[in-house]
Amino acid sequence: MSEDKSREWRNINVRRNRKYEPLVEKLCSRKSSYSNRPVFEFNKDLMVFAAVVGYSNNFKESLDPDSIQITLGTYSSDEKDGYIYLLALLEEKNVNILKENNVLEAVKIFEDYCNGGLSIINTWLADNPGDIEGIDTLVEKIFDQLVQISVDGGTDQNKKEVIF
Repeated sequence: MSEDKSREWRNINVRRNRKYEPLVEKLCSRKSSYSNRPVFEFNKDLMVFAAVVGYSNNFKESLDPDSIQITLGTYSSDEKDGYIYLLALLEEKNVNILKENNVLEAVKIFEDYCNGGLSIINTWLADNPGDIEGIDTLVEKIFDQLVQISVDGGTDQNKKEVIF
């Protein structure tokens, strides 16, 4: 791959809906009383988690015209872009989605699951207003899914089998 092509894909924007900015602020900027650090160190870490939540609950949400972006190069700096490609591969079940000319389609799949996951996480936290930081709610939801997968072997047709 040429140097120019390499720079080109790094500049692709991975977007999320602006309406979730209060959630992103809560989970990525405020320090937790548990560790004196935010729940997620970087916004992209929350985006990856949210995309997996969206995927595992088979829930997508399209982008609003008003969105916030992070470049794909930011995800690739610590290899988190692999999650974008993995979700696209799981969705499409075709390795052609991993070809360079399909990167925009892979990013779109990730964005839709990410926004769906942010919606779900937002609901979880709204349903548990006593959990100011959101940590206990997130841990409880992860644990609930692990228990469900171990009890029914992940055969719940409404959820996709992914452990986050």
